[in-house]
Amino acid sequence: MMRIGLIWFGRVSLLIGALLIAANVAMNFMGLSASYNIGDPSKDQFVLISFWHIGAALAIIGIGAVFAGKQN
Repeated sequence: MMRIGLIWFGRVSLLIGALLIAANVAMNFMGLSASYNIGDPSKDQFVLISFWHIGAALAIIGIGAVFAGKQN
């Protein structure tokens, strides 16, 4: 049962990561900046993380989860 959940989690993470990377590519093609602010705008703290960074991290986690779920 754990194996099925791990493979499911990996595939969903991989899909979301791929969608974020695709969104970043599409927005860059349109001349827009795709990023997420993790800072506090009220204190003028702007820590921007690109969508492709988040997507790449999710894709790596997804690949690892799928491989871990397929281990015998």
